[in-house]
Amino acid sequence: MNSSIESMTASERFAAYLAGRPVDRAPAIEWAPWWHLTVERWLKDGLPPEAAGGEALQEYFGLDKCLQTSVTCRTKETPSPASYGTGILEDEAGYEKIRPTLFPDPKTLLSEGRLDFLKRTHERGDTLHFFTVEGFFWYPRELFGIEKHFYSFYDEPELYHRICDEYADWLVLLFEAVFSRFSFDFMSFAEDMSYNSGPMISRELFDEFLAPYYRRVIPVIHSYGVPVFVDSDGDITKAVDWYAGVGVDGMFPLERQAGVDVSVYLDKQPSLAYLGHFDKMCMKFGEEAMRAEFERLLPSLQRGKVIPSVDHQTPPDVSLEQYKIYVRLLKEYTGKITHRDGALGPCPVFRKR
Repeated sequence: MNSSIESMTASERFAAYLAGRPVDRAPAIEWAPWWHLTVERWLKDGLPPEAAGGEALQEYFGLDKCLQTSVTCRTKETPSPASYGTGILEDEAGYEKIRPTLFPDPKTLLSEGRLDFLKRTHERGDTLHFFTVEGFFWYPRELFGIEKHFYSFYDEPELYHRICDEYADWLVLLFEAVFSRFSFDFMSFAEDMSYNSGPMISRELFDEFLAPYYRRVIPVIHSYGVPVFVDSDGDITKAVDWYAGVGVDGMFPLERQAGVDVSVYLDKQPSLAYLGHFDKMCMKFGEEAMRAEFERLLPSLQRGKVIPSVDHQTPPDVSLEQYKIYVRLLKEYTGKITHRDGALGPCPVFRKR
């Protein structure tokens, strides 16, 4: 670990910040790729075409780069749904039919070219890397389809458990294959289990159908020193307790339009880290509105566990100039966070990093 906070790499800064150690500033990142309609708007506003890609766009704005590597257990042979929200199976017979198309060899999913890119950009010092897989709510939903998925907890409980059980076995092999080759700064489970009125399932269903599998795989991830975040849209005020109970280290994006309040989460679950929460809907109103939003976040930032970022993808009603103002303010406010006086305790897994 670099001993000087004046010359921290992006990885060192991220780990130190969430471990409660001194930093030069808080991370200044965007975790989500920009919406294509927003980028198209910015090209009309004068964004150079060569800057329109993900990493290039982060470079253009001068952010700490934050790049995602995602994998799935489905293959090219796995059937695709007929339309958005529909499934590819109805019952156990349907699962048996697609089962041979699932679970590719985990050792083949991180190519040598990708591994070289990860190592090279990590050594460069300006990039965070996170690894993403589907969670135990998201993945069965992809198989059943949205409506059937909700019924499956009651109509197909044994099948739901079988799906998650076999997926968890595969994830253990995947994490061992991936994290033994590259130490990601953090990883995320894609879940989207909540909407603007709270979780889509009860605590009882979570405890029965999701929790056992998270408790199986998260210790494997932690054994490599990799922190675990959950990506869930909507109001996670209840769900933050559920995920903390299975060993998760952080959550994002904390969508303000769903009425969430990160200061409440810091009180409820002080061991967790929180990423996002800047209300994207204020950006089109200019600097005064954006500064007011950062002022709202500042007390939580000063407590030491919040990384500010747009709470989801920046909408296309935000001009290129307005986004530049946002980045300038982001750097100003992350620059205010250089100490841990009064901070909450560290996320446990960060003690290892």
